Amino acid sequence: MKRTPAPAGTDTTAEQGAPLRSRLARGAWRRLHRNRRHLPPLAASLVLAGYGQALTNAPHGVIGAIAADAALPAAVFAARAWRAKKPYTRRSTKFLHRHRALPTPPDRPMRRAELVRTSAAATACGLLLTAMPITHTGPFEAPMVGWWWLALTPATAIPWWWRRRIRATTETAPLGQEERIARWAEKVGASRGALPGSTLVDPVDTGEGAWEAVIELDGGRQTTATAISATTMIASAYGLPISSIAVDGVPGGAADKAKLLVYDKNPLKKVPVFPGPEALDVKTGIARLGLHIDGGPAQYQMWRPGWGAVHTHISGATGSGKSALLRSLFAIERHSGLVTSWGGDPQEGKSFGFWQDYLSYFAPGVDECMGMLIAADAELTRRSKASALTVWYDEDGDLMFGDTDWSPTPEEPLISVTIDEWQDVWGNYPEALDYAVRIAILGRKVGIKLRLVTHLPTLDSLGTPKLRQPLTAGNNIAFRTTERSAGYVINLPADPNDIPAVWPDEPGVPTSGMGYLKGVEERAAMFRGWSPERSGIATRWAKRGTPAVVSAEAAEEIGPLYTEWRDRLAARRRGELPAVPGVTDEPQEETADAKPAGKGKPQKKGSGAGTVAAAKVSFDKLSAPAVSFDQLVTTTVTTGSTPARGDKKKAILAFLEREEQATTGIIAAQLKMPLSTVSSTLKRAAEKGEVIDLGHGAWGSLTALAAA
Repeated sequence: MKRTPAPAGTDTTAEQGAPLRSRLARGAWRRLHRNRRHLPPLAASLVLAGYGQALTNAPHGVIGAIAADAALPAAVFAARAWRAKKPYTRRSTKFLHRHRALPTPPDRPMRRAELVRTSAAATACGLLLTAMPITHTGPFEAPMVGWWWLALTPATAIPWWWRRRIRATTETAPLGQEERIARWAEKVGASRGALPGSTLVDPVDTGEGAWEAVIELDGGRQTTATAISATTMIASAYGLPISSIAVDGVPGGAADKAKLLVYDKNPLKKVPVFPGPEALDVKTGIARLGLHIDGGPAQYQMWRPGWGAVHTHISGATGSGKSALLRSLFAIERHSGLVTSWGGDPQEGKSFGFWQDYLSYFAPGVDECMGMLIAADAELTRRSKASALTVWYDEDGDLMFGDTDWSPTPEEPLISVTIDEWQDVWGNYPEALDYAVRIAILGRKVGIKLRLVTHLPTLDSLGTPKLRQPLTAGNNIAFRTTERSAGYVINLPADPNDIPAVWPDEPGVPTSGMGYLKGVEERAAMFRGWSPERSGIATRWAKRGTPAVVSAEAAEEIGPLYTEWRDRLAARRRGELPAVPGVTDEPQEETADAKPAGKGKPQKKGSGAGTVAAAKVSFDKLSAPAVSFDQLVTTTVTTGSTPARGDKKKAILAFLEREEQATTGIIAAQLKMPLSTVSSTLKRAAEKGEVIDLGHGAWGSLTALAAA
């Protein structure tokens, strides 16, 4: 006898040792569950037979039979009304349906033949139930057993089973040109469609099941951006995954048209491996990071000649392809001779892997990442001053001061500052936001590029709205996310949450590296980054090449943060925890022999005149502040636009100690600090037991609580 093998992954050893009765019960349950769509007629027949037997034995069973005769037609008409119910339109019902408190309306009216069959079955059932108490014959006694089990039940069940039979699967023929246009008119261009009033024009086959067409939109009511935002609904209309649909602008940029690309098999499943340093065009500063769904190159702007650095924001969930993309960027930068790569990884180097030893500056952990921002800010200040003193001659031969254009050179390369898990850095150091904003706004003109990596393309993950403008003006890469959010930094063609984690036709094969890229080209088409090479081969890109480095003058100006980073990394690998200059080391007092501003310790920058050294305050017991509140506020205001680490927290706690209670807004206004900095600082202080969270944005000091 032929045996059917157990499904893959099924543990059969436990069943073989179980008792025969439990194995039979388990097998019966599996078969019932597998065929649950075919059981309703039998279940209804058994339930009503039991009810008929109860009516036969009851002294006044005729009354129950009459009640059943009234209930059965009511049930038929209730089912008919529910089948015809349209989608919810009221706000309250939409809300309940969205939260699964209401079922989904079928919107599938019952046909006349189906209504006739259902009514006939209900009428026959009612007649037999009425006859049972009158004749005192139950459904398991002759002659009622023949009428019930051999006539009514088969007449009801067989049509039900036939309509729900398992049909043989066949390959669906591809849609023809007229069918594609008709499908669009019915599903998308209809009055209740995603793009009402739009039409599909000239569908053309491009080979291997792919086709493209032009979307003519309802001018004045719809634009190309409207069509791009409807990508998910268009994919639903044609029964394809979102990864097989692309909506983009047309050549010439007509706002009332869009281009539709449809693929039965996504061409991004097979993407070539990283091609090497030739992916960067040093004349334009544009690198190729992968391929778009239509085969075009995914272009990424490193810098713009004469314009300066182009900042970047990369987002995506764990395993979406962020780290592989960063490693490709590091390889391009190392072999360019015009870019020096700085990389910060709060996860101690896990994201960068073997690249941590081959970067020009590597910062493991949030403390080192904070130090890297201070170092970049110091170099920004040095380059700004040097640029102002640059002399050159115009075409008339006149001497000019000040250089307004910037392009990378081996002597002054582009500094690419990459920080992974950016939310961890500013979450631990709120002042990191001030440094990042300053670099993002001023770094472009002096060749300092900021590349921030987060899990979501949202303002919340960036930490401050001030980073939105400089980042959206550059490269924006959004990989697959695991949650939806409305506060996107950029306008994406579709929600990255809709990108599948695995390929629909190949379960278990991930779609890593697939996402959306906006930068050089305002394209909305999906792209996929280069396939990562094997680690044994990928290391060659890190070991070869001659990377650009900052000048000796710049290294001296930045100080030990840059010049001693390899020593600190070696100490970490020995199990030590070295102090990060200007971040975790003790602040030094200013003396007459102190170095000028910008030299030595990075935390001592700004003009020497009027600078007040940060006072040391101990909040272990919070009995009384070691310095006056006015001194702390003066320190924060006069130290400069980027105060040393810890000054802001001291000023915030001192203000709260003085006022006993205050709200986040009042503290931010009085101390002239960003609201996000004050809020995040107080939240962490409350977790450590240094302040009290009174709720609704109000905070209290421990001293005031103890006195009360």
